[in-house]
Amino acid sequence: MRASRSTVAVVILALAVVASACASIPPPVPLPPAPGKGPEVPTEAFDVRGGIEQIYVTGAVPGGTVRLSSDGVTVAEGVADRFGSKVFRQLQQGRTYSVADVAGDRSRTVRVLTVDDHPSDEFYRSTSLQGGLNYLPTRDGTLLAVTVRPPVGQSLSDGPFPTVIEYSGYAVASPQDPLADRLARLFDPAYPRDPLVPGGESSVGSLLVRLAGYATVSVQLRGTGCSGGEADLFDLPSRYDGYDVVETVARQPWVLNGRPGMVGISFSGFSQIATASTQPPSLAAIVPMSFLGRFYDVGWPGGVFNVGFADSWLADRQRSALPAPDPQAQAYANALVETDPFCRANQRLRLQTRNGTDIFRNTPQIGPDYDARDFAEMLDRVDVPTFALLQDQDEQTSSYAMLDVARLTSRNPRAWVTLTPGRHVDAVSPDTVVDVFQFLDLYVARRTPEIKFLVPLVSEFIWGGPTSFRLPSLIGLPRWEAQRRWEQRPQFTYRVERPTADGTRWGFTSSSYPAAGARTTTWYLTPGGGLSPTTPPTGSASYVSDPAQRPENQSDPSWSTVPDGFGAGFVSPTFDQDTVVSGPVGADVWVSSTASTTDLQVTVSEVRPDGQEQLVSTGVQRATYRTVRNTDPLRPDIDFSTATPLEPGANRVRVQVLPFTHAFRAGSRLRVVVGPVGGDRQAWRFITPDSAQRPTNTVLLGGPTPSSVSFAVVPGVQPPAGLPACPGIAQPCRPFVPLANGG
Repeated sequence: MRASRSTVAVVILALAVVASACASIPPPVPLPPAPGKGPEVPTEAFDVRGGIEQIYVTGAVPGGTVRLSSDGVTVAEGVADRFGSKVFRQLQQGRTYSVADVAGDRSRTVRVLTVDDHPSDEFYRSTSLQGGLNYLPTRDGTLLAVTVRPPVGQSLSDGPFPTVIEYSGYAVASPQDPLADRLARLFDPAYPRDPLVPGGESSVGSLLVRLAGYATVSVQLRGTGCSGGEADLFDLPSRYDGYDVVETVARQPWVLNGRPGMVGISFSGFSQIATASTQPPSLAAIVPMSFLGRFYDVGWPGGVFNVGFADSWLADRQRSALPAPDPQAQAYANALVETDPFCRANQRLRLQTRNGTDIFRNTPQIGPDYDARDFAEMLDRVDVPTFALLQDQDEQTSSYAMLDVARLTSRNPRAWVTLTPGRHVDAVSPDTVVDVFQFLDLYVARRTPEIKFLVPLVSEFIWGGPTSFRLPSLIGLPRWEAQRRWEQRPQFTYRVERPTADGTRWGFTSSSYPAAGARTTTWYLTPGGGLSPTTPPTGSASYVSDPAQRPENQSDPSWSTVPDGFGAGFVSPTFDQDTVVSGPVGADVWVSSTASTTDLQVTVSEVRPDGQEQLVSTGVQRATYRTVRNTDPLRPDIDFSTATPLEPGANRVRVQVLPFTHAFRAGSRLRVVVGPVGGDRQAWRFITPDSAQRPTNTVLLGGPTPSSVSFAVVPGVQPPAGLPACPGIAQPCRPFVPLANGG
């Protein structure tokens, strides 16, 4: 059955009694912990600490030289910032260095930590976390801001509770209760914004899990908010901070079973991958949603600079790392920095934050900075029970992570992945959270899954869209039997189609990704604008690569047409039966160009019998990255470390189209458009040389230059009858108009 948003409002109103109880609790005030219960406020004296591959210097003479030496030889030096701080990076693990504050005539000797320098059990037990804002020490002395929230309507003394951790660079440690704030806004839209309330990106970790009876620990990434240290996104220190957080939380008396899990979407999603890759022994399970694969694939997809989401997201991270007080720093840090001595002291290293925006903007080729933050590599080391969710049309992090998601399951038999249609936030849709909490009940709470009526309702209220109630499939069973049945499920669940009209989905399961039995099917681009299963006669199709002829990106549900002469279209014959395509898609485009470099976009769509064309997926590629290290037609291993100018005549360019699962209905046709980048993705915008040079690109067809597109077709899967709604979730439609070349 379904519920409208008005129904949800009524249910939320029924929660007002609980909320008023929560609201009656005084706001958490960050005070120094009691003696023996936590860290001491850092002093301003000259101090040197060793981290993993790093050394942190505080209390030096501002503007003075700080010198790093080893065995009596100077290996690096720098100038202390206005806070008297300096960070030395990329140092040899386990090596001892001498650090001198030259202007202050002071020195210290310190050892750089290794990834194996795990603290003792006593270290983790020495920190007692209370309800509200806390400061948790990590192995290198950095204090992380951590806000503890019990289940809604309870206190920590009512525990122990099943407990989950959310870990993020967003303002997740903002200490006020988000439920009370959301209720106040429901009844009074003019309710003033409280800077101590976390934003919507924390709704999974600070709200939904608490409605389900879980305690939550919201952890602020080092170098952001009120946490100490400096920010260098998911370097080794921040990964092993996650290890230390898990082990500290596990030793709190209010944590059921002494084994917390982790949850969260986006930033709190890929932080779980980073933490789990360090293999903390007390981590029970993780639920990463909408996570990244490779940073490079989002910042420079196909070698083309994404000045849309990727650049703006990194710029926001840079601003949030500014030392408070600052108008651009995180709001809760600005609100607390004058009264909270920990928050104030934790700003001292902020000016040492690496400028991630500049690194991405100035590093168009894959190298060490990207390799060090490769979440695809981290997936190999995740060995705890995992329930992951990714979306086909994710407008922010994209579906690129699907290319590597099999690495999560290949060595971990207790890893399950659900692949859904929809946008970035659709990982937390009402029909996915049922499975999320069945998983958490089994592997974190260690109990038979329970019915949680409020979770899908509140999820619908937060993210919108109709609600589908679905009872947990494992309720009422003994725990061991419920877990046995869960573990019998195939590791991959594919959900297909989420029309706006009714929110329903259908799907299928498989033991692998791409789905077991999938057949690689290749369509060749033909003269006259067709697609053929066999190599066609020699021909060509030319277009002017001028991105200005279309918008920089599409604003759903508006999806602009491709003007004649500014793209080449190719359309298949009509499908005589329903055909399900799932997995990565590889395009093999032979091109000649009037420029030495050009950017290509391959757009895949469905031309429906009702005359509408529905967007399915896109892929972009800079033609100068042409070295491919494998022969897989679906997933070309493109070398993005070396660029080679185009040669006169034919050049073979491989394009990775973003993975998806889609059912092409009988009576429909498959369309492939090759053209300039832009116009077909919602939140991505590209910086391309084609904007200035407007080259003429010629797609070479057939003969010795057989341009083609390859798909994985899944046999034996039958979609429900009838065309889905057009548009669907994040799949815009437009009237089909053939291009001048015929397709």
